[in-house]
Amino acid sequence: MKDGAHTHGHNGGGGLALAVVLGGLVVASGLAEIIARILPILITTVAVIAGLAVAGWIIRAVLAYRSQRAADPEVTAARAYQLTGPGQAGREIVTLRQAVEELHAQLAADRAALPGPARHEHLHFHGLAAEQVAAILAARQQARPDDGGER
Repeated sequence: MKDGAHTHGHNGGGGLALAVVLGGLVVASGLAEIIARILPILITTVAVIAGLAVAGWIIRAVLAYRSQRAADPEVTAARAYQLTGPGQAGREIVTLRQAVEELHAQLAADRAALPGPARHEHLHFHGLAAEQVAAILAARQQARPDDGGER
């Protein structure tokens, strides 16, 4: 009867398993080294692509916002402020107000000189510079027939 205390013969199979494990470690360390070299390049590439995608969406949003704002006539003064800066925009607004007041005075004088009932003309010059408005009004003044103010 066996009591459980016995020995088995050892044929050297453990050395083969050790060699396989060591070989696997060598291969794994080689892969780890390759991954360690490539990983920063992969992370940088992904970050650059993500950054470009975010920049593209931001540019798209800004362009959509600008086109929407450009269609709004009430932003003319704000646009002048952005283009010229705070000091220049203030001077530009004062100059434009003076030009409008002079035009109103000129129109009132012209209206008083008209025979018959007074006429009212309401013009819109949204988004135009003062020089452009002055040129348009000068051209209208020259194109006016000389028949006593009747049009």
